[in-house]
Amino acid sequence: MTVPLTATTATRPSPAGGAVSVFTGADICHTAGLRLRPGSARPVYDNNVWDFSGLADAPHDMAQHEKVWDFSLIDNPLWRPVIKDLLLALLAPHDERVLALAAAFRTVRSPRTCYLYQRRLVSWCNWLTDHGVTTLGEVTQAHCEEFLEQHSWSRPIPGQPRRRLARTTASHLAKVIQLLAPYGPLFLADRYRPGFVPWTGRTASQVTGRKATLENSTPPVPEHVLGPLLANTVYLIETIGPHLVDERTRLRASSSEAGLTNAARLGAVRLARIEAAVQALRSAGTPLPRSSDTVVSQRLADGWDPHDPLLAVHVNLIARQAGIRRLPAHQLPALRPALQAAAAQVGVAGWWGREAALVPRADTGQAVAWAEPMTAEQLRRTADYVLIAAQILTTAATGMRRSELKEITVGSRLPAREITGGGRRFRLASRLIKNQPFGGVPDEWVVIEQVDRAVALAERLTESAVGQPLFGAVLIGTSYANLRAWLTEPFARRLGMAELPAGPVNARMLRRTLALEMAKRPGGLLATKIHLKQVSVATTEGYTHRPGGSQALFRAEVEHAEHQHHLQLTVAAFRDYQQGVLPTGPGARALIQRFDHVDAALQTPVTEPAVLTNDRRVENLLRQQAGVLHVGPANLCWFTDPTKALCLRLADTTSATKPLLNMCDSARCPHATHHRQHRQVWADQAATIGEFLGNPRVPKGEKRRLHHEHERALRVLTEIDAATTPTVTHNEPERAAP
Repeated sequence: MTVPLTATTATRPSPAGGAVSVFTGADICHTAGLRLRPGSARPVYDNNVWDFSGLADAPHDMAQHEKVWDFSLIDNPLWRPVIKDLLLALLAPHDERVLALAAAFRTVRSPRTCYLYQRRLVSWCNWLTDHGVTTLGEVTQAHCEEFLEQHSWSRPIPGQPRRRLARTTASHLAKVIQLLAPYGPLFLADRYRPGFVPWTGRTASQVTGRKATLENSTPPVPEHVLGPLLANTVYLIETIGPHLVDERTRLRASSSEAGLTNAARLGAVRLARIEAAVQALRSAGTPLPRSSDTVVSQRLADGWDPHDPLLAVHVNLIARQAGIRRLPAHQLPALRPALQAAAAQVGVAGWWGREAALVPRADTGQAVAWAEPMTAEQLRRTADYVLIAAQILTTAATGMRRSELKEITVGSRLPAREITGGGRRFRLASRLIKNQPFGGVPDEWVVIEQVDRAVALAERLTESAVGQPLFGAVLIGTSYANLRAWLTEPFARRLGMAELPAGPVNARMLRRTLALEMAKRPGGLLATKIHLKQVSVATTEGYTHRPGGSQALFRAEVEHAEHQHHLQLTVAAFRDYQQGVLPTGPGARALIQRFDHVDAALQTPVTEPAVLTNDRRVENLLRQQAGVLHVGPANLCWFTDPTKALCLRLADTTSATKPLLNMCDSARCPHATHHRQHRQVWADQAATIGEFLGNPRVPKGEKRRLHHEHERALRVLTEIDAATTPTVTHNEPERAAP
């Protein structure tokens, strides 16, 4: 329903001395404290276009269009100085003219944020003009509500129903409408009528029903997508990348024009040199070089015969072999007989990748050439997709945000740091952008060796200069879609790379996936191609090296997810206990006793109306127990007493605050319990040891040791199987209806 509009009149403020703004003539960057590169144009308040292209601190993620603010897009000239005043006040909240406003923001807004405000304010002003409003004093609450309702829907697309936009988007629209009210006393040209505040007493989030949540709602990348994605990216970087770099280096070297002859006409001697080059290829049985598909299409557009035997021949590349930069088009007929004879005898093929080394196929390991002969265009295109693979692997194995990936430049790899006891730590220089002053602050990431190699490969493949963004536009979703399409082409199919399923993949999802993998599993899907433990070590070192850095923030996400996962595992173990499926292992008795106390507490009648006997109450009762849980590959470790931890006693470090899970002997440690989800691990171990015991080449002494290991694995299996059959039924509290 359309809300009826009722206009009210208001007196327009009288400009002091004819000025339309208190900022008239101001240097925008000087007033806002923004740095410009030397020689850059300085935007001035009086201009209708503010050009911030020269911002020295602009992050690489800031697009060029975000740096150009065009106020002439506002149809009503009266409102242009109003919007200028508001944006400059947001950029410079500590200016004395802004400090005089009691309700003005005191936190600096970045140019990127103000650009978004400018776009929405242009829409608001022009909507008012279209609805007959000529001064801001005529704006009513009805105008605000109708504008918000109309702009809370997606743009119409033929044949598709319109959808309501997210409440976050709508709240941003309501916010800019409200912004004009507290800054009204600053405006000389026009303002809302005195006392009018859109949606008085309600924030923009309250207006639109937007609710803040502390939970991360970003879904992880599904396993059926992540598995082949990681396998393909690692294969492209580790196996194909080195050969591709060598071929790309040859291509760049061939592009050098040093020593080449440049002539508009070629005499008999030079033509003879080209004919000799053609004859050399013919004698060696080497196919003539092929032109790119783009050149072939252009020749057809220029009128070439589709059946011309020279249509796909790269004549200029042959001329370069003879030391001549280019063959003039009008002299091609003189060489046509030699070229046609050679093409008929040896054929035409791509010039690059002709002597490709053998590599193992991604699926079977069979040795195949890493590439078939290809044109320069195909070689560059292949390099672009390997760059995409490096970008995706870096994102997946570091947890970097999109803004941080954009700050990785050519030359960002820092010297590896040697660590005590051997080994090296690899580092990347970046910048922390989110929640930081405009331009961000220098940051550093400790990464695993695979990421260091991926970045090194990308630096050798890219055409960007030192200091320029390494990965260009970091759009993981688009990159994934493009890589998925390319993997269906002959180059990838011949190498046995897996096709990628359809589905959304972006930087946020990859970050969330890594956090959950590190939190939930001691191994996991990432460990199939990337050593997950080393990723965890790298992020931990990055956290300790720069406590306020971006890697520390990512580590905090991991720890939060880890706490939630440990609580889920504890609740699941308690639910099994209630069904009579008891834990096994040396620590089972102590865990059962704790569960007995919790079960008894749940049977106690609830007297407080605010306390509900449901899953949340169970979680609250088990939260302390979950706090001591550490997840091992074949057991759960309830680390309650360091002096009793077998791993710490073996390492003589009983003062440690965490167990050494890589030294865990869960069959003997009083903190360890086994559950039905661990059965397969122990079954696999028993089967593996059984194969060694049956091998006559294993020494007798080793067999005696393996025999004890085998008996222990079988004993644990027997205990788990016995506990899987419920023997005792505990009372389970009634759960509240969802």
